[in-house]
Amino acid sequence: MLITSLLKRWSYQLLAPGTLLREQYEALKQLLQYDVRCHEQMAELQELLYSEQPEDYARVRERFGLFSADVSAMLDALELMEPGKYSALRNYHKKFDFYTRFLLEPPRTPTTPPYILTLDSIAENIDCVGNKAQHLATLQNELNIDVPKAFVITTNSFHRFIEHNNFRETIDGLLASLDIHSAESLSSTSKQLFELITSGVTPADLEQDILSGFDTLAEGNPVLRVAVRSSALGEDGDSSFAGQFETVLNVSRAGVLKAYKDVLASKYSPGAMYYRIRQGWGDEETTMSVLVMKMIPAKFSGVAYTSDILDLSKKRDSIHLHVIDGIGEELVGGRATPAQFLVQRTAPHDIRKCSEACSEIAETHIRKISALAIDIEKYYQTPQDIEWAVDASDKIFILQARSLHNSILQDSEEQLVIHKHNANALVDNCECASAGTASGIIYRLDENHNLDDIPSGAVLVCLNTPPDYVKIIHRVSAVLSQSGSRASHFATVAREFGVPFLSAIDDAYTRFTTGDLVTVDGFRGTVYPGRVEELLNKKQRPVTGNKYRRVIGEMLKFIAPLELIDPTAENFTPEGCRSMHDIIRFCHEKGLQALFSTGKPGSARGAVRFAADIPLDVYLFDVGGGMSSAGSTNTPVELAAIKSIPFHALWRGLSHPDVKWKQKPFDWEAYERIELSGAVPPKKDSFAFASYAVISKDYLHFNIRFGYHFTIVDVLCSENSAENHCMLRFAGGGGDFWHRSLRIEFIHLVLKQLGFHVVVKGDLLEAKLPGLAVEIMEEKLDMLGRLLGATKLMDMVLEDDEMVQSCAADFFAGRYSFSQEG
Repeated sequence: MLITSLLKRWSYQLLAPGTLLREQYEALKQLLQYDVRCHEQMAELQELLYSEQPEDYARVRERFGLFSADVSAMLDALELMEPGKYSALRNYHKKFDFYTRFLLEPPRTPTTPPYILTLDSIAENIDCVGNKAQHLATLQNELNIDVPKAFVITTNSFHRFIEHNNFRETIDGLLASLDIHSAESLSSTSKQLFELITSGVTPADLEQDILSGFDTLAEGNPVLRVAVRSSALGEDGDSSFAGQFETVLNVSRAGVLKAYKDVLASKYSPGAMYYRIRQGWGDEETTMSVLVMKMIPAKFSGVAYTSDILDLSKKRDSIHLHVIDGIGEELVGGRATPAQFLVQRTAPHDIRKCSEACSEIAETHIRKISALAIDIEKYYQTPQDIEWAVDASDKIFILQARSLHNSILQDSEEQLVIHKHNANALVDNCECASAGTASGIIYRLDENHNLDDIPSGAVLVCLNTPPDYVKIIHRVSAVLSQSGSRASHFATVAREFGVPFLSAIDDAYTRFTTGDLVTVDGFRGTVYPGRVEELLNKKQRPVTGNKYRRVIGEMLKFIAPLELIDPTAENFTPEGCRSMHDIIRFCHEKGLQALFSTGKPGSARGAVRFAADIPLDVYLFDVGGGMSSAGSTNTPVELAAIKSIPFHALWRGLSHPDVKWKQKPFDWEAYERIELSGAVPPKKDSFAFASYAVISKDYLHFNIRFGYHFTIVDVLCSENSAENHCMLRFAGGGGDFWHRSLRIEFIHLVLKQLGFHVVVKGDLLEAKLPGLAVEIMEEKLDMLGRLLGATKLMDMVLEDDEMVQSCAADFFAGRYSFSQEG
């Protein structure tokens, strides 16, 4: 193949150089098209790191696959232009592709037994059950604490179920199309995945193992009822996943297989998917194992916290106990307001009731539960969040133990804020379920206001707080609930995300009106009218999704860095490529050089120097009707000899008398200095730092270089206005990301007013102008030329958004120079 390509190229060079140039031009057009797509995709991948809209890793993998394929297509196009010359690039592309795919690859998914395990057989290092099951096994096996008899259906079973039904490809496809910030997308995707999982067939051997496990648990009791609970990998760890997965209660033998699939399917509930992706977990990283536990006929149940949730740095001198009568689902589901007790850790273990709700639970039970909580905390060496139950025979069972997720820590300065506003408080002394301060407009859930329409930054007022409210957690500044408590699952999630949450507010619906501005103090349980600045901005919300940003950041190391800046440098070789960006840059540079060096400069078939009247080094390549006569290196072509309509229009703007061009001395030894960034390269008899234009009578593809800043203008300006277009790509600069972004915003404002459709992705701007008549297109190109001339060094001048607005206004008032020289 390579020998054939080389022979063809040599034949064309000798016998039909015009044909070779046309083929080179067609290959270059393909390369440039892929170059544009690669830069768009690279900008989108970079945006994943900085935006607040994370995506499922299935989508990230899909994005990268498309991007890598387009980089490969650039290599194909370059190979057509320069057969065999840069074959080493393939190896570097394969290397970066492999490293990135390896980084994004989901964990292995074993499908072999064990499919079920008893609590007795779960070791500390077992990796096929989640934390919830592991913790219960530890309490039973290491601390001799009573937990319900149970067995675990392992993560291997989940993988076997997915493989048996051939679901993985479908799941990944649906997750790749999911937008977690769209209520419609969340709901639709969740429904499809739920129906997919619940319609699946449980493999016969797995089904038999589950039923055998149930029978062993029943010990001959035909009416045994169990609770089927989630124990996903990642759950009850650094991320709690509190309340995001299904728990099915009172399940008989006949219903245990259906309950199992229902718990598996709950992995894809809207709230669970939103929470998982927000926290940076992949789908396979949160594989579901399932606990099947004997039901405890609870007389009392509740939650014990071994520390103050508002501040884990405080001295832990009490256990905080939340108690309701009956089973605890109403409590953790945010629908019940519990009785609350503070139990002193040391003798005589005084008990202080600290809520109005009542319970008949005995003091002996309160003390025993507190003693168990202290033992569990001592074992794990961290504050604990513990679910418990007392059965009809007064036996105490621990149902769950996990690390306690606290709110933002208070500091002494915050505690000293004076209460001068208390007299005007709308409510005071509410239960602080999650700490922090925030201000926003009241949004009261009722028949006229639903969850999906909550505006960003609102203070949500609701009757209760089910766990699936997590899907709106990033849209609210605070939550005020008429029922519930700090022991609910939603409270745990609110603390993880740093959202102030006050619960058990009497008559919350009558106290607050939609549209009113309030300030919520989640440290003291107070709501004030209006905005109270003294209470705000004391603490930032905790950063969530660190895991996601870490993975995306590592991925971008193989994609985004640009080492190959100087085309004349010794490292501007395939071996110098350190990222996909370098490969893209190399292909673009060498593709242009290949086209413009196909014919010798000065020949009628090659690139010719343009006699520019501004300090830009420009080479032209005519693909048909662009020039009336040829120039040479020694005798550049004059503007009058150029017949390209779009080139004339753009150049008229670039050379406008009010665009100040100042030739800077070019210090090759100090090329990396910031001052050079955005500056005009020197005139040199070399293509390395030149600007290039492919022209015909009605076409222009202009690659303009100002130091580190690259601009590509692609224009068709024919008599058929429907076919006409102007596309612009602007990227780069020597300033930091902030100042480059300010320059991008300036260009955005100007182009938008000129009628361009503009898309900004990081420090990359792309703009398109729809089909216009030739006369109007020429006017737009004239203004575009003035704009490009005005942007020189602006990333060294602009300081803030206000300055950007001012400069944009000045531009339309006739100012076309903004650098210090201008």
